[in-house]
Amino acid sequence: MEAAIVRPPTPALPTPLTQDSLEKIVEGILEKQQQHQQQQPQPEQKKRQTKTCLACGQPKSRYETDGSSVRFFYQQGPVRYFYCSKKVHQSYAAEGLSDAKMPFEQFAQTEFFHRELEETKKRMEEKKRKQPDAHQAGHLCRFCQQGLKQGPNSPHVHTGFPGVAGKYIYCPSKVLSLYRSKGMTGELSWKEFCGSPFY
Repeated sequence: MEAAIVRPPTPALPTPLTQDSLEKIVEGILEKQQQHQQQQPQPEQKKRQTKTCLACGQPKSRYETDGSSVRFFYQQGPVRYFYCSKKVHQSYAAEGLSDAKMPFEQFAQTEFFHRELEETKKRMEEKKRKQPDAHQAGHLCRFCQQGLKQGPNSPHVHTGFPGVAGKYIYCPSKVLSLYRSKGMTGELSWKEFCGSPFY
């Protein structure tokens, strides 16, 4: 049996599309969009906040100033130093620094600048010593808080179970906490764990 060929009737357009009618439709759409945008309140853009100098209270930017101090940002390699003439004057006035609005170029030629740089370097080194090395620490185990990187000194073993998709990271402390109530007496190495009934 042959399939019947059906040709649905094409609806007749009430008015034919001409260049003028298309332009009117587009103009109407653009007008509606403009009205919609004008009705919605524009969100105010927040000005990026900068930290303020503790000595003079001004933002730590050399471009925003009320004239109470001279500020300058100095960087030499990893050492970053923020110069504030008021702060420096407060620190070294007793030692002979008399100008509270000394330009940075003049201050850089004094012995006080070298002392400030040395103090900044010491602070940076102290901060580095307190923070663990990001490359060395890596990700930490959520249970024992030791690095998850597998190695000779790491208790963790990265492995998997036969027939089970996915990776398994064996943590002896975690496993002991899970099975202590069921008879596990101490932390087991991965080999010991594989031979135990808890595996």
